[in-house]
Amino acid sequence: MHQIDVAGNERDLLGREWLLTNGTGSYAMGTLPGVNTRRYHGLLVAATRPPVGRRVLLNQMLEQLVIQSPEGAQIVDLSSCAFRDDHGQTITAPQGVHLLRRFDRGLSVAWAYAWGHVEFVREVTLHWGEPAVTVRYVVAGLAPKEQATLRLQPLVTLRDFHGLPRHLSSDDDVKVSVHDGGKAVTLQRWDTKLTLQCLSGFWRPRSDWWFGLHYPMEAERGLDHTEDGFVPGAFEQDIVSGSPTEVLFTAVLGDQPVEAKPEPDAKLRHLQPIRDRLGSLLPADLSDLDAMFAVAGDDFVAHRTAGDKTLSTILAGYPWFADWGRDTFIALPGLMLETGRHAEAHDTLRAYASVIQDGLVPNRFDDYDASAGGAHYNSVDASLWYIRAALLYMNATKDQQAWNDWLGAAIRKIIEGYIRGAGPDIRMAGDGMIVAGNVHTQLTWMDAKCDGVVFTPRQGKAVEINALWHHALAGVSEQIKDSDRAASQHYRKLSERIRRSFIKVFWDDDLNCLRDHVWTSEDGSEEHADRSIRPNQIFAASLEYSPIPRTRQRQVVQAVKDRLLTPVGLRTLTTCDRHYHGQYTGGPFQRDEAYHQGTIWPWLMGPYAEAVLRAGQFSAEARAEARQAIEPLIAELRGPGLGQLHEIHEADAPHRAVGCMAQAWSIGELIRVLALLHSPGKAAS
Repeated sequence: MHQIDVAGNERDLLGREWLLTNGTGSYAMGTLPGVNTRRYHGLLVAATRPPVGRRVLLNQMLEQLVIQSPEGAQIVDLSSCAFRDDHGQTITAPQGVHLLRRFDRGLSVAWAYAWGHVEFVREVTLHWGEPAVTVRYVVAGLAPKEQATLRLQPLVTLRDFHGLPRHLSSDDDVKVSVHDGGKAVTLQRWDTKLTLQCLSGFWRPRSDWWFGLHYPMEAERGLDHTEDGFVPGAFEQDIVSGSPTEVLFTAVLGDQPVEAKPEPDAKLRHLQPIRDRLGSLLPADLSDLDAMFAVAGDDFVAHRTAGDKTLSTILAGYPWFADWGRDTFIALPGLMLETGRHAEAHDTLRAYASVIQDGLVPNRFDDYDASAGGAHYNSVDASLWYIRAALLYMNATKDQQAWNDWLGAAIRKIIEGYIRGAGPDIRMAGDGMIVAGNVHTQLTWMDAKCDGVVFTPRQGKAVEINALWHHALAGVSEQIKDSDRAASQHYRKLSERIRRSFIKVFWDDDLNCLRDHVWTSEDGSEEHADRSIRPNQIFAASLEYSPIPRTRQRQVVQAVKDRLLTPVGLRTLTTCDRHYHGQYTGGPFQRDEAYHQGTIWPWLMGPYAEAVLRAGQFSAEARAEARQAIEPLIAELRGPGLGQLHEIHEADAPHRAVGCMAQAWSIGELIRVLALLHSPGKAAS
């Protein structure tokens, strides 16, 4: 899908990252030039308790060609690592990156190198559904009187993917056992085992340490950025002149080798129905993107264990997020419903239904605990996004059996929990609206907190929370109107109460748009309103069951367009606000402070484009405007993103991509908008 000429431009491409996944939470990830710049980069980062418990097993391969000719021997290094020199500048060594000529990214990633007349290709492929990777090498172009030895040295750390330990106390901390006549090696550190295999080569043990590996992207984030890597030895393979020589190297979690060649058609077969569905949604000028969208969306879908069942889930982003409730149900319509993955949408909804507590869907699952015990309940909106996704699921599938068996009960549990009071900080006020949180909590999606400081507390009545609450009540009322008339009428009347109050509570005549949130002082004597211009108001215009009339919807769209819209998403704060941050740099505190204070989020282009469509009643003009809004994201996907979209972009031009290099709701919302553009359309209620 991507073929990029690299020669002479290697250092400038260090910020572009690639990603491969295999449906288990395991992944491979790195930079286009092949130099690791994050602690999370590696050729095999395996989920030991899918989809979590991820460990960096194989950081990278250090390859050398030892070429023998009548003139003597020459060692050619074909890999590079990052280090810091005495002046604190990033340097690379060895210098293999300067021999790089081309990078290819499809279902695998490949690098093509040239040293004079000798050509060298490295191709990385993850095994579908297995915690394993195969690195395929092809060497060609040796002169008739030349012969060579390919030396493959695995650099490993066998560590937690968040951790960054330095040099171990001794080589004995990694146990090395050789078997299969030197064709395979198993490494063990604590309870983690990694088996390496090269059937055509021979293992030569030689323990070595590479000290001071530097990760510049971690340094930029104000975090530890140096570690040491262990090289236990090398597989060596003789190369002769003549036809190209292929060498296969495989790494797998555990102590049992796998097939050296991954099944070539496994992922293709898996993706084909998704591609077919996307092909029916994409306009003619984007028809070539069916494979790219299919791969991008599939990267986030993984398995999760719920009791004795294996169900589906959506990982929020790579490299560091697990599955988050809010992110999952914002992304689910685009990643699963619009792509025809209805069975997986069913399983994802069911996995979360099984762990609802006090009306709350988990905000996230723990990185280390795949069970229900690893669920965290600290979100006011995850449950409301769950209801929206469930209603869209019912609209797409008409799965009345699921509704009758468990889905309807799960939704009723959420609604009744919110009416009674869900958790210690969420309750329904007399006007029917939801009041949540305090100055010390972060319960909405604007949830940045560091060192005890909550940067956007948004306590009280938040505009998007109550738009979602109104949408949930109105939508569920419509869903059950024939099966439970009494409950349907109760929810409808409650939604009408909210609708009557919404403009009164949130509309600001001076700003000509909606306030972000409104709260009452602790003694109840004074009401306050946050008049910051934020994108949260767009949901009042984008949801199918809108709490505001169409004239106000248009005003909201115009306000957001004039003050927050950028080519790659919506800013989270206007540039004239005193809290505005144009860059996303520095340590954790500085970055969290900027996270929702101007920083651009591509996923917000989804509700913005939908609001344009609904406020414009899906007219030709509205469709053209919505399509124009998402064009830069499509260009990002085709180009710099290498088939993915980032989590965030800096608020100031040129809007540098930062944060996670791949985010589920960024892709999911883009797919959903393309589906909306394809649909007949329905104006907001």
